[in-house]
Amino acid sequence: MNIDNYIDEKLAALDQALSTNKRIKTMFPDKRAQDKAIAYIDVETQDEIYLRMQTGEKITRGVLTMCGCTVGIPGFVFLTWVTSFSLFEVAILFFLVILPLCWEIFSPMPYPVIFNRRTQEVYAYFKGELYHTRWDRARAIAYEDYMVNQYTGKTNVGYLEILLQGYNDPDKWIWANLSMPLGRTIEMQSSLWEYLRSYMNNGPWFDEHGNSSASDRYNRQQLEAYHETTRQRLKAKRANIRPDDSTSKLAYYVYLIWSPMEFLKEWVYAMALRRSVRTWPKEVQERLKPNGPTTSLTELQQAKQT
Repeated sequence: MNIDNYIDEKLAALDQALSTNKRIKTMFPDKRAQDKAIAYIDVETQDEIYLRMQTGEKITRGVLTMCGCTVGIPGFVFLTWVTSFSLFEVAILFFLVILPLCWEIFSPMPYPVIFNRRTQEVYAYFKGELYHTRWDRARAIAYEDYMVNQYTGKTNVGYLEILLQGYNDPDKWIWANLSMPLGRTIEMQSSLWEYLRSYMNNGPWFDEHGNSSASDRYNRQQLEAYHETTRQRLKAKRANIRPDDSTSKLAYYVYLIWSPMEFLKEWVYAMALRRSVRTWPKEVQERLKPNGPTTSLTELQQAKQT
């Protein structure tokens, strides 16, 4: 199948579906998409071998456990204090704390798109099927739309999608979404693609314009700016305390009291993420290891066909 023809068909379909005042842009591995490379919240982690995109689970995973602990633990302590200890208190603790915790750690997580710099390919795992593409053949599109409602008015929605091929079914193709679309513009999605392009072509470390760098300073700044931890937020709130402003001191102590719940949420997400990494197909797991093979899935696919 000719990828460029497939891209043309996708763009034609989008052109018909969207009105003429919407914008569409095609992205390529060898062409600069934007002047600055920005990770936004969409890049979760990167190292010398691979870059992993973020999914919506970063926001929601652990919330159910937090809510259960907020209600269940005080309820357990109060009932145990005013009445004699019984199975009812144990049931409260189990159904409101233990059960949500186990469910959030062991329930399946959506699989992120992964960019493997060593083998120069991109992976996605969707509905039990593995998809991939060689980086030099990668094609992505960004297009813009908007939504209107009575609460927020007009909100931009900018999509960034990459075309991937089925590993076990080479005739099957999907467009995998790379980022959060709400509130995005084509310029923002172009900056994200430039970040991914710089990582694959000039990385693992580079500066804000995508030029190769020996230092990981800019990349760490990007990831820390968009992935602030509870510890960092506590430190920032403490630094913002002013003697003449009682509100800043109150904000710090309120967040300090709430911070164990935030630490719990981070821990639940970390445990669920660590477990989900082990559920990727073995071909991908092997290629993400520091001493993993350098052969690509495309080479394995071609070997299967011969």
